[in-house]
Amino acid sequence: MAFYIGTDEAGYGPNLGPLTITGTLWQVPEPDIELYPLLEEVVSDRIIEGRLAIADSKALYQSTGTIKALETSVLAVLYAQTDQMPSDWRKLMQIACSEDHLECEAESWIAGQQLTLPLAADIEAIKELGQRFRIACGKAEVELLRINCCPIFPSNFNRGIDEYGNKASLLSSVTMSLASELKAFAFGHDTDSCLKIVCDKHGGRSRYAGLCSEFLTEEFIWVKEEGIDISAYRWSENSRDVSASFVARGESFLPTALASMVSKYVREVFMELWNRFWRLKVPNLKPTKGYPLDAKRFKREIASVQETLGIADESIWRKR
Repeated sequence: MAFYIGTDEAGYGPNLGPLTITGTLWQVPEPDIELYPLLEEVVSDRIIEGRLAIADSKALYQSTGTIKALETSVLAVLYAQTDQMPSDWRKLMQIACSEDHLECEAESWIAGQQLTLPLAADIEAIKELGQRFRIACGKAEVELLRINCCPIFPSNFNRGIDEYGNKASLLSSVTMSLASELKAFAFGHDTDSCLKIVCDKHGGRSRYAGLCSEFLTEEFIWVKEEGIDISAYRWSENSRDVSASFVARGESFLPTALASMVSKYVREVFMELWNRFWRLKVPNLKPTKGYPLDAKRFKREIASVQETLGIADESIWRKR
């Protein structure tokens, strides 16, 4: 047996809404086994009728399209893992986020809001795909052990920028903390299995040995390679073989693809709450995805209401 961890983020570039970072932890029957071929009767890396799509979130959802495919797959996987169908955004957070990250109600634009899920997908289709995914995983001796999503809202994002100096370092710190938590869970779950970690690259960074030493291990780290496409490391820990890779387009690794999807879906749910809050207060306000150019337009149009409500810029506007 072996463990896989995949991490990825959504919302790194916007000024509005949260940066969401997710890690997923899997137990698999043997080291270096490919999950897509193993689960191909149910899973695909693209949208195919009757299959559960697990792929880069950008391949499943574009801002001008429907969220249905992304939502169907994310909720189907959560249903397969927990046997729960999140009926609203709070239930989604309880399933997909650890308790340490459930501070959403502190946000002025979220507190008291209701949002029923799913937004666009069909509940019966979600359950049917989830059941098939659960059966396929059982046959293949694959188990999705944990999904842990961390939404970082603007106020905490801005404090992180002050602490770390830039958003790249903030992203790396939170990502590696999630990977460390999942690694600890895996090693507590089984005493012998090796571990493979695959993270989507953190911007243009190519050197991660220091981060691995800070967050993942005290052991000597062997640098296999460090380059534009991949940076790869190995070490031995309590007789376990551990590898960590930081890969451009890391979503080709199924656990990382799922992390990308959960991050994107959770962020989109929060952007739905964000737009509902402000559109109730500003007539004819066009919704936003929060990316820089449109975020500035949106910020101008809510400015007078924001001032009336006493909502500080630092609590809603990400400064980097």
